[in-house]
Amino acid sequence: MFKLIRFIFLLIIIAGVSLTAALFSVPAEERPAMIAAVKAYVWQRFGGTITEVQQQIEQVAPPQVVTSLKSIDAGETFQQVASCGKTQTTALEKSTRSNIYRWTDENGKVHFSDAKPGDTRNSEVMSVSYPDRKQYFKLKLIEDTDNLPAFTRDKVNAEVRQVYRILSRDLDLEHLRQVFLNVRIIGTQDDFQRYRQQRAPFLRTNSGFYTSDNNEAVVFQGNNPQQMRAVIRHEATHVMMAGLYGATPSWFNEGLAEYFEQLELIGQARQISAVSYHWNYLQQRNSRGQLLPLREYINLPPQQWYAGNLRDHYGLAWSLIYYLMSEPEGKVFLKKMMNDMAENYCWSVPGDEYFDHHYPGGFEAFEAGWQDWLAQPLPTTHRY
Repeated sequence: MFKLIRFIFLLIIIAGVSLTAALFSVPAEERPAMIAAVKAYVWQRFGGTITEVQQQIEQVAPPQVVTSLKSIDAGETFQQVASCGKTQTTALEKSTRSNIYRWTDENGKVHFSDAKPGDTRNSEVMSVSYPDRKQYFKLKLIEDTDNLPAFTRDKVNAEVRQVYRILSRDLDLEHLRQVFLNVRIIGTQDDFQRYRQQRAPFLRTNSGFYTSDNNEAVVFQGNNPQQMRAVIRHEATHVMMAGLYGATPSWFNEGLAEYFEQLELIGQARQISAVSYHWNYLQQRNSRGQLLPLREYINLPPQQWYAGNLRDHYGLAWSLIYYLMSEPEGKVFLKKMMNDMAENYCWSVPGDEYFDHHYPGGFEAFEAGWQDWLAQPLPTTHRY
């Protein structure tokens, strides 16, 4: 009896009198929905940090409530929403570099070096021909593994730089800042799960996650270097978005991460291909009328986004970003949206209303265009 009284008292503190009374008075078949409401209240009340609350409730709660609370899948964005304090950023800097010298030796052979030649009469400083590049991020790669593939750091640097280049040059974004990018690569699944349990105990993943606690993207190495770097690009995008904008809409945050996950560097070319896995699934679901109405989806709060059909939600998020990046009007809209978020850190973008005010023709025109686009064959690759 004491445990039951204590449990009710905890629920009243956490969820309020009305929800607590409803939880115990509704028919059994309606109780799961009420438990979901309690979870939403807990999330809102404690800003995403419910570890201590859950530990207390588990000591006294009925089994069905404990099971429901344990089913919370926090997802990457929940870590970001939980902490809206600014992650570490600084103003953009110029890359530091040495001068490049060219000189001709006594045999007429041309040499290049970053070391100043002894005889400078036939030498030329070439640095003016190699313009400074802005330093968009500072990478800290933590290797919790014994066999990281060669040149991983160089490849990650190059790929993340190209993500920034697309944002800065192709979208012409303002307000970009230098982000401190912490990437931890863990060699074994056991070690990955152990670290996940420490840093993000409510997250269910075996590949990677982002936590704002220490502004870190954590990635399982696995046996496929290309897949590992794809996960790094995905999670690194979350780090960038947290540093530049704070909390962002789930569809935007996950959609952009899914988009840049597909980045490929082929020589000097940069390309991002459409994901047939998402495309075929969405076409099938859409033709059967099984997807959420787009207006409703855009307005989903994070706790509902991650508690819903994740295959639908991730696929829709990817499709919205890919569609917007496929047309000039979409790029202009994204630029406006991201610049507004940069000026209003952790601003909760008002979903469909923002489309109504800033997308040509409003949300209805956007949805109609997206529906027409989704009915076509697989979209062409984006090249930058």
